[in-house]
Order: sequence, then structure tokens, then C-alpha cells
Amino acid sequence: MDFVGLIPAAGRATRLAPFRYPKELLPIGYELTPQGGARPRAVAEYGVEAIKAAGIDHMFFVVAPWKLDVVTYFGDGGQFGVSVGYLYQEEARGLPHAVDIAYPWIGGRHVALVLPDTIVTPADALARLRARYTDTGADLALAVFPTEQAWRLGPVVMSGGKVERVLDKPRGPAPANTWGAAIWGERFATLLHEELAQASPAQDGTARANPEAGEPVLGVFFDLAVRRGLMAVAVEFPGGSFEDAGTSEGIVRTGLVAPGIAGWPADRPGSPGSPGSGWPGSDRKLNVS
Repeated sequence: MDFVGLIPAAGRATRLAPFRYPKELLPIGYELTPQGGARPRAVAEYGVEAIKAAGIDHMFFVVAPWKLDVVTYFGDGGQFGVSVGYLYQEEARGLPHAVDIAYPWIGGRHVALVLPDTIVTPADALARLRARYTDTGADLALAVFPTEQAWRLGPVVMSGGKVERVLDKPRGPAPANTWGAAIWGERFATLLHEELAQASPAQDGTARANPEAGEPVLGVFFDLAVRRGLMAVAVEFPGGSFEDAGTSEGIVRTGLVAPGIAGWPADRPGSPGSPGSGWPGSDRKLNVS
């Protein structure tokens, strides 16, 4: 199987307004240098590292006119051990459209999606998701993490390792989890592409719109795939974590605030950069010039 990584980074980060810098480059954690200093790690680096750890050598960022600093930062990917290309989206239209930008460029390859401003543990979650996807021959595979904020995320209803429903910001009872990464093949990619081509940006029906942003929601298409009979599997990480650094609350939880802030355990097990978390920088030094 031929895989390609995908990190959509074309959003406007309205949840962090009036902050205008690309949220994908927010510094989350540090790596020690041989000189005894430290290098800040952009939050999107964790996604790139996850793609690399899953044995995927090529990936795309989807960027917009206001996100060209992402291109400057990651370049061709050589410093990060992967080959990076860029797809250009003129305007923000929501995550499904950003993902679909890649459709003509994928060429039948399997897509491994990582979100640009989230950090998940364990660090090998995407690698384990790839193994499950490959072993089962599924059309879609979701990595599922525990959360206390399922009401604002995308909870997944599962049974026997298979996906039964994918919810979006549920108002009623829901599993205390959320999907945090995904892998899919040509059948799902085609379903998404065709449904987006048929629906207007704010149209309900197949692609229910996000009531806050007026944009389609990717989880709705995951749910549609299940209802259409595509095989969707899940890998649950009950001891893992999912943190969204794209919100003010998420910034606090991921430790972007100044060291020593009251109540923040900098050495929390599983935190990016903490010993044993599995993330780069937690147990090694990075060679930088």
C-alpha cells in the first residue's frame, strides 16, 4: 500500500482571535540542543513526526494565502525526515473542503490525516492505526482518544472495533471520546469529493453544516460513509490523550503558557516533551546548527 500524509493548515484560527499568526506554528514544548540551549517545537511538528513514525515518507500541507509562513518553516521537509509538498486553498471553507483539495493529487494512494493544531498520545497512535487499517482492508480507520469535552468534538460510537456512528458536537449523551486522526482509501475519498461537489457550502442534507461557522464538518462525512456501507474501523487509545492547541483553553492544557504557572504540572506523564511520552525531545537531543 502506498500512503501519503495530509495536514490541512488553511483555516483562519478564529477561535484564537485577535491572534493572526499561523496557529500551526505555536510553540508547544522544546527540544534540547547539543549546545545546552533549547529549540521551540511548532505544534504542527507533532503531526509531521506522527506521519513519519507511521512509515510514511511523503506528505502534503494544505495552506492558504495567510499561512505561507508554514511553507517557510517546514520547507521541503528535509530537516524533519519527510518529503513535504504544499496544496493551495484560496479561501477557508472548512475541513472537508481543505481535505478534498488533495483529491486530484493523491492518485489512488491511501491518506493519513493528522490535524494541524492537536497533540495526541501515544506518539505511535498513527502507526498503530495504519497497522489496523492495513490488516482489516477497511475503507476508513479512526484513531479514538478519551476526552471530557466530547460535546465540542467528534465522539465515535464503536462496537467490536468497528465504527457505528460518528457524532459532531452532540447535545445529548455521547461517548467520552473523540476521533483525532484518520486513514482512508479511494472509496471514502471519492465519496467525500462527490458529496462536496453536489452540496452548497451551507446546505444541509448529506453534509450537515457547522452551525457556528456555516461550514461542512468532516465527521459528518465519516458518519455518512458508515451509513453508505463503507467499512470503518477504529483503534481506541483509552490511556491516551487528545489536546487541541487551537483554542485558548487548549493552549493552557498543552503548556504553552509560561513555565511555572500555578496548577500546571510541567512533567505531567504523557505531556509533549515529558520523559516517557514518546515524543521527540522527551528523551533525546536534537542536532541543530
